[in-house]
Amino acid sequence: MSITLEPADPRTGAQPGPAPGIGTGPAEMTALLDELRRLTDAADRPDLSDRLTRSRARVTDPTLRIVVVGEAGQGMSTLVDAVAGAPVTADGARRGLPVVVRHPGGGPAELVDGRLVVGTPRPLLARGVELVDAPGSSGGGSPAAAEALRLATEADAVLFVSDASQEYTRPEIGFLTQLQRLCGTVVGVVTKIDLYPRWADVQGADRRHLTNAGLDIPLLPVSALLSEAAQQEGDEVLGVESGVPQLLDFLRGHVVAEADTVLRRSVVNDVRTVSDHLALSLNAQLDALHDPARAGELVARLDHARAAADRLRQQSAGWQLTLGDGMTELTVEVEHDLRQRLRGLVRAAEADIMTADPAPRWERFDEWLQSKIAENVRANFVLAHVRSRSLSERVAERFAGEGAVSMPEPRLDQLGGSLDPVHPLEELDSRKAGLVQRVISSMRGSYGGILMVGVLTSLAGLALVNPWSIGAGVLLGANTFREDRTARTARRQAEAKVAVARLMDDVIFQVGNESRARLREVHRTLRDHFTALADETLRSTDDALAAAQRASQAHEEHRDARFAEVQDRLSALRGLRVRAAGLLPGTSR
Repeated sequence: MSITLEPADPRTGAQPGPAPGIGTGPAEMTALLDELRRLTDAADRPDLSDRLTRSRARVTDPTLRIVVVGEAGQGMSTLVDAVAGAPVTADGARRGLPVVVRHPGGGPAELVDGRLVVGTPRPLLARGVELVDAPGSSGGGSPAAAEALRLATEADAVLFVSDASQEYTRPEIGFLTQLQRLCGTVVGVVTKIDLYPRWADVQGADRRHLTNAGLDIPLLPVSALLSEAAQQEGDEVLGVESGVPQLLDFLRGHVVAEADTVLRRSVVNDVRTVSDHLALSLNAQLDALHDPARAGELVARLDHARAAADRLRQQSAGWQLTLGDGMTELTVEVEHDLRQRLRGLVRAAEADIMTADPAPRWERFDEWLQSKIAENVRANFVLAHVRSRSLSERVAERFAGEGAVSMPEPRLDQLGGSLDPVHPLEELDSRKAGLVQRVISSMRGSYGGILMVGVLTSLAGLALVNPWSIGAGVLLGANTFREDRTARTARRQAEAKVAVARLMDDVIFQVGNESRARLREVHRTLRDHFTALADETLRSTDDALAAAQRASQAHEEHRDARFAEVQDRLSALRGLRVRAAGLLPGTSR
């Protein structure tokens, strides 16, 4: 729905541009939203007022979250300290907690929702930026890696830290791929360039790995120690060599500037949408007041518009069908992906089990298997998150038709706890058989060989125990030992396969149940969001229809006064739209 508040230029078809000299800072945006809020209150539209309230909250608290992730020992915390300009991460790193660094709020560091929040004065942080120092991971399957992926879903940008000691490994490239699918802005940071003279070669190798993987990620070299020394000595040249000023400029020029543009676009979209809803009723009144004879035709058009808006709320609406079918397909796809990944892991685990006796290496095998399970569960989570966003876009396109609508951001939280209810890998029962039992079995075989050959040789006049019987006993004892070892290995391998199968069944049950619960929450989020938008449209057409009917029945002596009042409100809306257009230079209304 789009109502033209001011006619286009008849010669060029262009819409009037924004008035020159209008401020475009947060104060101007909040003032603009407050003025429009007064018009929605006067029109008795609490639904539109709530939308403007949420938009104003985003303007007054435009938090921009930058998450710093990487493997342990790569210099993540020292990088955060360098960007923050103060040693703020030591306590959180010692306690293994994520550290949130923000502009000081006047209080000491505090623990909030499992994160240590600290404040420090820094121009970058004063612009609403939060730095989140995630705990260093020990690989793609570690709990810290799961936390990093979860934080990436909440982040506006991610800094992936890897030092200059070696080029990107295959797990790091895989982790970067997942990060980019979860967060649109990912920046690679090569740290500790002061310790490795050939850091430029490593950076070049990293760039080739990213290109081969199809990842368009900028790489910035940084030395936190050089930055600290430059800050202490006041040496600007050394500071430039550290790379930290360049990183700060990049964050300001790309991440912060882009977030500011997104915020402005959101405000402009809210102003345009709300003004369109209000203008629908005002234009209907204006048409009825201007030409009462055509009021019946106007009411008929509005009745048609109301019927179309009402269909948006019905279960048969196109967006409802798209959402329902999309959620069914999404649930099936996510479940199939999880089962397929774990089936492949089962085959790999069974192949590894069959290579040798699993008993001596059961602990190492358990660690490897748990790590691989966690990696596959993380990959399944990434798929679910990406597909949920894609479904949200498809539903928005189907809902909007020709116009644009606001789109919710489906969230898939609680990633780290998916594997908590899963039972650990079972111990092998046959593993308890020790060396004594194997020796006894070998002696039993030896005894049989001595007795059998001794009886046969006794017919030749030899003693029962003679060199021939002893040799036969040794051979049969050794053969029995080998057969017993082979049989025990086969039993352990069979037990190991059963243990792996039981573990995988438990993983599929627990993770699948958790995944379905998260997807149901996504379904509710999308359904409630677009239902609210449909309700707004229906409410606007209802108000327009009632206003047109009242205007057509107005007495002659009141018509002129009402006509002037409606024109004044439309003029105010036109002014607000012009000011909103000034928030984004070069945009039209």
